[in-house]
Amino acid sequence: MQPKRNPEVVWRLEKGMHAMAWDRARKDEAYEDLGVLTLMVKGSIHQLNLVGAEIWTRINGVNSVEKISREIASLFGWEPEETEEAVQEFLKGIEERGWVTLSRDASAPLPKWKSH
Repeated sequence: MQPKRNPEVVWRLEKGMHAMAWDRARKDEAYEDLGVLTLMVKGSIHQLNLVGAEIWTRINGVNSVEKISREIASLFGWEPEETEEAVQEFLKGIEERGWVTLSRDASAPLPKWKSH
């Protein structure tokens, strides 16, 4: 699966907050509640925390969920399997909001369907 951002979503990385969140994360201090990336969607403003921002900045229609998950796991020192589940959950949530589309990797084999 290769997530792609909705081009109608305007976004900005809040560099000062991003740096502050990373500083806190490195010190094992709370960083989860800091908004570091602002999304503007159809007149509404939303913010993503550090983890959401790191995922968002890797969504480009080319990177696979697996690649994004590996990078996030490496950045935060998390277990790869748990990270992939969390990334998929995050992507499904923002897909429901219309912020991204999740497309299959064209090189991946098609699922085998049972015929009755």
